[in-house]
Amino acid sequence: TNNLKEAPSPRRSPSSSTMCRPPQAHRRKTTAEVAATTNDGHSSPASKAPQAKATNGHVDADKPRTRMHRPLQLAFLLLLVAPPLLAARADPAGLRATRRWLLTTWHSVGTVATTWRFLAASLCLSVERLCYTWVWCFTGSFLDFCAAVTHTWLRPTSADTPVDVIVRLFKVNKFFQYGGFAWFYLAAAPFPSLRELSLFQAVTGLALILIGQILNIGIYAAIGKKGVYYGCKFGQHAEWCTGFPFNVVAAHPQYVGSVATTLGAVLLLATDAVVDAGWFALAAVQAAMYAYMAYVEHHL
Repeated sequence: TNNLKEAPSPRRSPSSSTMCRPPQAHRRKTTAEVAATTNDGHSSPASKAPQAKATNGHVDADKPRTRMHRPLQLAFLLLLVAPPLLAARADPAGLRATRRWLLTTWHSVGTVATTWRFLAASLCLSVERLCYTWVWCFTGSFLDFCAAVTHTWLRPTSADTPVDVIVRLFKVNKFFQYGGFAWFYLAAAPFPSLRELSLFQAVTGLALILIGQILNIGIYAAIGKKGVYYGCKFGQHAEWCTGFPFNVVAAHPQYVGSVATTLGAVLLLATDAVVDAGWFALAAVQAAMYAYMAYVEHHL
């Protein structure tokens, strides 16, 4: 048998960029708590004082400071702004079509959001957020789940960590996410041909996807899978990263990158028929779910 809960937590390195708060059983004392403990191991009256704010078991004031890389930020800003401006100048009709789609979405969102197809697609998108909320807020329950699925495809051997289980669940989550988008789209209209794609759509959409993927690749390179997939919840801590992409987007660069990629792909595939069905509104739901997860990781 494999009791994941009894595995000792390794000595903690500087906290990972996901700002994890580990389960109470594995949490190290913060600087303020240590200072409030007497030599005989009993808490002094000072321990009742308000604790210093900490994330991932470390007092925030003790963490290395991230200095923003202004030239790199400027480069990303230019990559975000310049392509759409140039494309709008070269293809004003494409810009007008995009504006019309945005207005259509704004005026029809109340009607579209109550259709069964839109609700079903939104439910597919929510599977990933529900899974990560479970891992983040109910870590003990997830550890029990990991123990129960040992010797299954989710955890083939007892040597596989909870992070490995999350990585495999990630593939299931993406099936629902991509499947929800694809099913919603094809239920409204077939995929467009390249001849239907305007220059403004192509340039702006590809620029957003490029920005998003640079940020996503940068995250994996900076903190690895144990940082991305909440390893700090299970005693697997990534080094606190002060470099790229956190010196360009300080808070949740992965989520920013994912939203940029989603918006770019949605714009590339936009047509009158799918926009009328709620295509842009579905992209807004996806963006809202990433914002929700950022809130969960910061405050819960």
